[in-house]
Amino acid sequence: MKTTAFVTHSDCSLHDTGWAHPEHQGRLPAVARAVYRDMLTLFEPLLEVEAVPACDGDLLLAHSREYVDRIRERSSEAAAAGEALPFEGGTRISGASWAAATAAVGAALTAAQVVLGGQVRNAFCAVRPPGHGAGVSSSRAYALFNPVAVAALALRRRHGVARVLIVEVGARPGLGTYEIVDAVPGIEFVSVHADGEPLEAAGSSERIIAVPAGSGGESMLAALTAALDHAFESFPPDFLLMSLGCDALGSETMVTL
Repeated sequence: MKTTAFVTHSDCSLHDTGWAHPEHQGRLPAVARAVYRDMLTLFEPLLEVEAVPACDGDLLLAHSREYVDRIRERSSEAAAAGEALPFEGGTRISGASWAAATAAVGAALTAAQVVLGGQVRNAFCAVRPPGHGAGVSSSRAYALFNPVAVAALALRRRHGVARVLIVEVGARPGLGTYEIVDAVPGIEFVSVHADGEPLEAAGSSERIIAVPAGSGGESMLAALTAALDHAFESFPPDFLLMSLGCDALGSETMVTL
């Protein structure tokens, strides 16, 4: 049996925010190149899987109908304009963004299915646009839809998984994910972020941990380890989902997972 599934979709790379935008098209190819550079080593343990794009029914697990329609319409407007258009919260949408965003959500769902099916022990999704800033009906941190939140809700409601743990690591707290899953029974949320801004609404320091920017990889890893230890003790999960913000991997703060 292969150990890890590498799940992605070619549409994800087409989400075009413009090269001056912090979340630009160069980010995803960099991840893919790093994987394929090591393909001789990874050939035995790695299973390459093409994501099945999400449908409206998938998106509506986590997002409002009005929000889903608004993203679809803005992507159509960008296609007609022939350029990326502003959306909200610094997010930009291009004509290819709808296909990219649904492919990103589909990757998370596909990854969960191949793990549940026993084909692999775990999976890694390489997707754009990012997701943890997307709430029920709003966009933050350059996100459109929230793949991890959709996958968590699908695991609970469609597959009957009793306990799903979401762990988020990034430069900012996962406000969108927290908003979507906080009141859902059977889903627990842990955030370790690097900019020192606490997620005050979440309350519990064991769930939401802020590491001052510039603390370094050891501090970030120690905070993540402590958060995981506490989560596994109080809420032993049947399925673990991890959302990794690559903005936590900058020059000031490095994370090794």
